Amino acid sequence: MTTTSMPRPPYERRQWLAAAVLFTVLAPAAAWLGRVLSYGPGVPGPYALFYVVPFALVAATWIPPRTDAQRRRGYALGTAGCLTALFYPNALLVAWLVLWALTAG
Repeated sequence: MTTTSMPRPPYERRQWLAAAVLFTVLAPAAAWLGRVLSYGPGVPGPYALFYVVPFALVAATWIPPRTDAQRRRGYALGTAGCLTALFYPNALLVAWLVLWALTAG
C-alpha cells in the first residue's frame, strides 16, 4: 500500500524560518557559553576558524525544506551545530592534551 502526501499549504511550509532564526541566534550564544565554561586558556585566532563547521551546520537550516524528512534533518543539523559550538573549546582542550601526551612520552 502506497500513500501519497499532498503538498502542505504555503503557510505551513514557511514555519522552518522560525527554527532557522532560533538556531542562528543560539549558535553564537552556545559558542560564547562554551568558551566561558571551558577550562582551557583563551582560544587563539587560528583555532577560532574551526567554528566554521558548527556554523555551517546551522546555516544549512536556512535551506527551505520540501518534505517532513528534510525538516527533521534541518532540526537535527541545527541542534548538532549548536551542541558542537557549545562543546568545541573543551574538545579542543582534550585534543591538545592527547597530542601533548603523545609527543611528550
